[in-house]
Amino acid sequence: MAEKLPREVIEELERVSRLHEQAVCDHEKCREFSEKLSGLLVRLEDMKFYRTADRLMGILLNCSPKEASHCEKSTLVGEMIKDVAKEVRKAAEK
Repeated sequence: MAEKLPREVIEELERVSRLHEQAVCDHEKCREFSEKLSGLLVRLEDMKFYRTADRLMGILLNCSPKEASHCEKSTLVGEMIKDVAKEVRKAAEK
């Protein structure tokens, strides 16, 4: 069961998810994605949403921006971030 996050946090998570879609072939956007996801993780921990924060940490563990090479785990990271975004959106609707 996903935590019921505030609307603005859900919207930020969805923006980060969309950013990942753009980042697959763009190193700068990839770094931006990683930085924004890290910031969101810290914010969730400060708000005591540890379960969701743990899921974002798992995503970050698989995310390693590399210059001049394709991300080997872009599909995995993309699916993980989409799953988290979908779950928190559903929890907010309940």
